[in-house]
Amino acid sequence: MKIGITGCTGFIGGSVARYLETQGHDVVSLDSYTRFYGQEPAVHDEHPKDLTWVIHFAANTSIPKSFADPVNTYYNNISAMLKAIRIAHQSDAAFIYMSSYVYGKPKYLPIDEKHPLAPLNPYTETKIICEEICNNLMNAMPIVILRGFNIYGDCHIPGRLIPDLLECVRKGNPIEINDPYPKRDYLYINDFQRLISSIISKNPVATGIFNVGYGCSYSNQEVAEMICALAQEKRNIIIKSQPRQNDVLECFADISLIKKTFSWKPKVSLEMGLRELIEKVKA
Repeated sequence: MKIGITGCTGFIGGSVARYLETQGHDVVSLDSYTRFYGQEPAVHDEHPKDLTWVIHFAANTSIPKSFADPVNTYYNNISAMLKAIRIAHQSDAAFIYMSSYVYGKPKYLPIDEKHPLAPLNPYTETKIICEEICNNLMNAMPIVILRGFNIYGDCHIPGRLIPDLLECVRKGNPIEINDPYPKRDYLYINDFQRLISSIISKNPVATGIFNVGYGCSYSNQEVAEMICALAQEKRNIIIKSQPRQNDVLECFADISLIKKTFSWKPKVSLEMGLRELIEKVKA
């Protein structure tokens, strides 16, 4: 297949692009057709028109920046999605939109796709707006919306728990966590890559909205303790007692719908994924 991907320089988009290439697909970066420089769009009249799929990962994801400059966040994220879906429509291609965790503070657990939406910041609001646009276009073209929980892997994105803890191991620094209590659902990037392969291989396309996660949760302290144990280092975990304001205390996904639809399930437990990453850090 010929597959157009946005966000190829990012962690998830780049990982998926490289994986699909190893599977024999012709992967085309669409970043130059959808990226925005400041407030002005890059202009390209001739974009690829013979694509089978367009997968849209690119977005301004910084939550602090979305509060500091919400107008730019709305402008960039919504406009980039519209440009990507326009390319898909003109190519008669199917479209995958990578959304995010859009549920706010859970009313029940596990969280299924019918759970009420509750944006906590401008970034999440852009995701919900883009989802609504995609929903309105599902009768015109095949669209798959993925609501990702916490997808982790071999990357260093400052301010995120697992990358920060792995960086502490790499540098030999003390293990520090701001708040031991919040619990999150973690999916290893290898499992996500397999999921994308399953989605694009299904014929006919299974349109709809799907949660993407592992299906269980771990607290920040449990993750830190697991990393210390796997690194085989006896360290004290420094708890800074700096909880985030209005934080979600626990969330994890009901993934029964995506498992059934695409005959997929996660294979890599958090311990297995962290062990693989620590081996790379210590190599």
